[in-house]
Amino acid sequence: MVKEVDSQLDVEWVELIKEALQMGMSEEEIRIFLKRKQAAATSV
Repeated sequence: MVKEVDSQLDVEWVELIKEALQMGMSEEEIRIFLKRKQAAATSV
């Protein structure tokens, strides 16, 4: 059951990344955004 959830999340992440790229974000911009969000989440 855990693998099903992981697979679903992976598909959702792929779709989000595709949407960001279609909106004109570069791969580097996506990386920076995710790193900032991760840092903000861990500092709270």
